[in-house]
Amino acid sequence: MAVKLSGTLPNDIDRNGMYRIAAELVKKPERRHVVVMVVDCVRTTIDHNGEDEFTPTAGALFIEPITDESDVDDVVEMMSRARAERTGNDTLDFDFGVGTDPFAKAANDLRTASGVYVHDDEASNE
Repeated sequence: MAVKLSGTLPNDIDRNGMYRIAAELVKKPERRHVVVMVVDCVRTTIDHNGEDEFTPTAGALFIEPITDESDVDDVVEMMSRARAERTGNDTLDFDFGVGTDPFAKAANDLRTASGVYVHDDEASNE
């Protein structure tokens, strides 16, 4: 069964923390971010194709971006476990493209050792 996601987020600032990463979304649109949402069903569509197929549309009740690196790691670990259980694939090191990159520290050490200081993904000579 397919599930659709409503394109509307809560207008209430107490239920929608996405403003915290709005500037970063604009500045670096290629980056991935971890958010946690609480959803409910805002509507159900019935396709009368002879089998009355129901498609729920989930709507965000609460959404919060997770910005602390250790929290991101914890959420990604939980997502990995949930994904492994759902898919039957017990590979827990699935790469969601967020969190700590295992090669980032090595790359940063290499750049730092070469006299290039890297801050906020922009390199400059020190």
